[in-house]
Amino acid sequence: MELNFNELQFHIGSRKTVEKMPELPAGRPFEEERTAFLNEVSKRLLSDKESKAYSDVVTFAFWIRKANMEKEKNAFLSEHRLRMGRGVVFHIAPSNVAVNYAYSFAAGFVLGNANIVRLPSREFRQTELINRAVSEVLRQEEAYRKWGDYIVFLRYGRKKEINDYFSSICNVRVIWGGDKAIGEIRKSELPPRAGEITFADRYSICIVDAEEYLNTKDKERLAQDFYNDTYFTDQNACTSPRLVCWMGEHKRIEEAKEVFWEKLWETVERKYPFQPVQYVDKLTNSCLAAAAIEGIQVIRMKDNRIVRIELEKMTPRIQEYRGDSGVFYEYELGDVMELAPICNEKLQTIAVWGDEKKVLPLIESGVKGIDRVVKIGKTMEFGFVWDGYDLRERMTRKIGMQSLKR
Repeated sequence: MELNFNELQFHIGSRKTVEKMPELPAGRPFEEERTAFLNEVSKRLLSDKESKAYSDVVTFAFWIRKANMEKEKNAFLSEHRLRMGRGVVFHIAPSNVAVNYAYSFAAGFVLGNANIVRLPSREFRQTELINRAVSEVLRQEEAYRKWGDYIVFLRYGRKKEINDYFSSICNVRVIWGGDKAIGEIRKSELPPRAGEITFADRYSICIVDAEEYLNTKDKERLAQDFYNDTYFTDQNACTSPRLVCWMGEHKRIEEAKEVFWEKLWETVERKYPFQPVQYVDKLTNSCLAAAAIEGIQVIRMKDNRIVRIELEKMTPRIQEYRGDSGVFYEYELGDVMELAPICNEKLQTIAVWGDEKKVLPLIESGVKGIDRVVKIGKTMEFGFVWDGYDLRERMTRKIGMQSLKR
């Protein structure tokens, strides 16, 4: 299959790198030299003043540290003794999240694969900083130059023939995108033995125990954590809570709401640069929801940096009216099982402030949704298990050998 390489904008790697990839040997998961390479990238990011200004870059840098990779290695290889990378992994990153592509690449790389990564179409400073760190390690550290054959970062337009080419030479295709994007990319055929991992449109929520919140000493820190979960990605990440559910006595819930939203407003007012179009979009979203969902009430705030929409009853329809840049639906829970109607395959993460075990009855009831339950402030923390997929298994292959004892 021929490809016009002039339509590709290479950020790391080249045409020659791409053409060589199918012939490269696969590596073993968590090889010392691969973890050392990622650790060097981590060091550069954590020592760079500008990079440290972005919490998502810092979180990524901590995740790829050698200590963390060693921990993951020990947990995985104790159960899976003989595994190898699959070969070439083709990653299609979401257009509206800055750092997601880097996690996908790091997972593919440390698990023994060569990686072709389509970068976010939207330009982010965080992406530039991570790319710079990777490029510098490849260029300046002789011990790591060989890994340049295993890494391609690029951008290109929405052209099927380009997706066709990269799909035809990959052993695993990873699609981070909405349902529509997945459908389009799946028009490009994969080789018969190639695998595919898709991360579709998802929805996340938050549960706050009012009593636990009111007893929290550092409410400013919690507001910052919730800000990072939501506003830092313009509430576009699948992990960003859009529905806030309150548990506890009604009087205490009302007290908690007043403080919670005031602390968040102060954080947003100080840190979040609003554009005029965001104000308009949020007003439009709340009007559409009010017209479509019976019994909702828009709660008046100082301005629309935060838009709160109170639900009278739980309905799956709220997943259709997502909004971004700070649009939050609210619901007062009498029992956690009231969330069952929205716990379909779209529901990814539940962020909790309080006892996480309160969610267990919902999970054990057999709902098809909920892949993660984490504390507020931790929704963006990446793991090899994501959306119910174990990337360590999906990006490697297991070699059966009868003489090996498990």
